[in-house]
Amino acid sequence: MSNTNSKGVNKDNSNGINLSYGVNGSYGVNWSNGINLSYGVNGSDGVNGSNGIHLSDGVNGSDGVNGSYGVFNSNGVDRAIFLADKERTFSIFGIDVSEERFNEVWSGLHSKLNGWYPKFNNAFELYVQAGSDWKKVKASDICRTLDNYEEPYEAWKDMPQKAIDYVKSLPEFNAGMFKRITGIDVNEEDEIEEMTLAEVCKELGRTVKIVK
Repeated sequence: MSNTNSKGVNKDNSNGINLSYGVNGSYGVNWSNGINLSYGVNGSDGVNGSNGIHLSDGVNGSDGVNGSYGVFNSNGVDRAIFLADKERTFSIFGIDVSEERFNEVWSGLHSKLNGWYPKFNNAFELYVQAGSDWKKVKASDICRTLDNYEEPYEAWKDMPQKAIDYVKSLPEFNAGMFKRITGIDVNEEDEIEEMTLAEVCKELGRTVKIVK
């Protein structure tokens, strides 16, 4: 169950608990207290029915909360004190879109990705080596595979071309933002290389004649 250094933990329905107290029906909880029916909670207290909570207290029925206090029924909250009913928003390349449009692109992108995702450490490589059993993976063996997290381009270099082409086709596409995230310069891919006849012959290793 991987519940370590914790007290008051319901071990029958909680997993990945470390240095935490009063945890029930929750997963991925670290340095947190009074957690119920929640996922991905770190350094937070008094969290109920919420996911992705970091350094926040008194969070209920909310997702994606960071550095906040007294949050209810809200999504995507950062550095807020007493906030309620903040609606979820959807965006593509920083452009606000409808939920329907978001779901359309989400589905289309993942169909092109075909299970591929960027890897920033060797965890999943160790997972496969362990027979796809996380219980056999030693946490101490997991290490990062990037030298600089400000430039995570090595993790993106093998992105499927079909996915890149799909993303480029989107009306919301932003080439600069895509390069900032992935390091992939789609403008370079679109450039047509100019060559003289002599250079073409040298490249082919034989003499050719251009005909109209």
